[in-house]
Amino acid sequence: MTLSWWRGAVFYEIYVRSFADSNDDGVGDLPGITERLEYVKALGVDAIWLTPFYPSPQKDHGYDVADYVDVHPEYGTLEDFDRLVQRAHDLRLKVLVDLVPNHTSDQHAWFKAAISSPDNPHRAWYHIVDGKPDGSPPNNWGSAFGGPAWTELQPPLRPFGPPPHAVGRPGQWYMHLFAPEQPDLNWWNTEVQAEFEGIVKFWLDRGADGFRIDVASALFKRQDLADTPLIRDRVTGTMRPDPAFSHLDQPQLHDVYRRWHEIAGGYEPRRVLVGEMFEARRQSTFIVPGQLDMAFAMVMARWESGAWRRTIDVARGALRGPGNEPSWTQSNHDVARHVTRLGGGDLGRARARAALLLLFGLPGQVFLYQGEELGLEEVDVPDELRQDPVFLHSAGRYPGRDGCRVPLPWHRGQPNAGFSTSPPWLPVPSGWDRFAVDAQAGSAGSMLHHYKRAMELRRSLAPRLPDRLAWLPAPQGVLLYRRGPLQVACNFGRRPVSLESPGRLEIASSALVQHRQGRLRLPANSAAWLVASPS
Repeated sequence: MTLSWWRGAVFYEIYVRSFADSNDDGVGDLPGITERLEYVKALGVDAIWLTPFYPSPQKDHGYDVADYVDVHPEYGTLEDFDRLVQRAHDLRLKVLVDLVPNHTSDQHAWFKAAISSPDNPHRAWYHIVDGKPDGSPPNNWGSAFGGPAWTELQPPLRPFGPPPHAVGRPGQWYMHLFAPEQPDLNWWNTEVQAEFEGIVKFWLDRGADGFRIDVASALFKRQDLADTPLIRDRVTGTMRPDPAFSHLDQPQLHDVYRRWHEIAGGYEPRRVLVGEMFEARRQSTFIVPGQLDMAFAMVMARWESGAWRRTIDVARGALRGPGNEPSWTQSNHDVARHVTRLGGGDLGRARARAALLLLFGLPGQVFLYQGEELGLEEVDVPDELRQDPVFLHSAGRYPGRDGCRVPLPWHRGQPNAGFSTSPPWLPVPSGWDRFAVDAQAGSAGSMLHHYKRAMELRRSLAPRLPDRLAWLPAPQGVLLYRRGPLQVACNFGRRPVSLESPGRLEIASSALVQHRQGRLRLPANSAAWLVASPS
């Protein structure tokens, strides 16, 4: 491993609550992950990213943190985390911890202290301010989960009731860009900054290899709290405040990441910082020497060659400096699974197999989301069983993210597809076990085998692949590029195409792909890699 071990690496996101259940209580946990690390290693990935496992009321399933330096009892203990890291390192897997610096839980000791007295020093750790003279919230900022980004402190203290220790003046409000149970921290306060430097060191000292930073661009809010422009809601058609966080671009955030980068540099090898930051413009200012190392290039374009090429070109063009390349991803715990987005069923899986080859051939890193290697689709969770605050706080207008968080299927023919015999925290749909790991492990045509083979080839070719990429002329609906000896072709169209393609066919997304006498025949929704022999 070098100081830049992460360049070109493949990361595997583990949604802790849904990955593996070691004690059969229906909830995934850290020991369960440790038991399954050999499966992750066998996929061919280089690192895992763990979603939050801190003590939490679970109003947003770990992203409402009640203690940043401990483990939620359902998930295990600090010793379980240590064992997980040690086993991962034994297998030469790196471990990223999810850091949530934008907000805490309303049950965190800091927030409880902040609302206990108007004179408590922790009051300055949050945005607790007077409303407008007419009694309305301080501004029109909206919550990403629906409704205003403000909850009135007193009277009454919502949403968790007015405990007798809650102190404030009538008309005071606290800010929450997400759920009311997630009050935003005030990053203008230097004590908050110092506290998080200690949290960063705590997990790095325990062996973490870096962090995925939640809401990475939004920590500093503009100090004047001015109203944000109104936009039309695509679902309801009504006008609402712009949720794009354009009011949160404050230059002081760069100093925070410079300091964290300095802390990460004190470890060998240097730890890595990954920002949850999808906008190309923001990435261009933060992925620079001495700040963040990576941010996500989320590919959510419709299945059309021009849309995919524009997405790839914009993501690559946003980054400056030698070796800076995007971190490609199609799915995570916040978006509908891409098999469903790409058409669902056999069509969606065919396109997902092709998309994997298209993205795996590009320069840069790749982030996979647990279960995509099994071809999992979005699950339609019954409304009465949904738990996501997006669904709950929007009164059901938005379905939320439960559908991509259903527990993984491990075993065919077992209750709940082998995740647990107890009812899992989200229901496992009927027939889910047809995607199970053991159902696919022995099949050369399975999605699981396709992922493993693609990662194996990517790793073996890596020493021969430059960062330079050249788009090549191709028929309508086809993307074709060359990267050193590697040529990648993807047919987005509805009809087969034939291309002149010298080299050796190494992998194809479909068994119907043919390569004979220097010509490649690509069926609809398929992709292939051809590699020139070393000269």
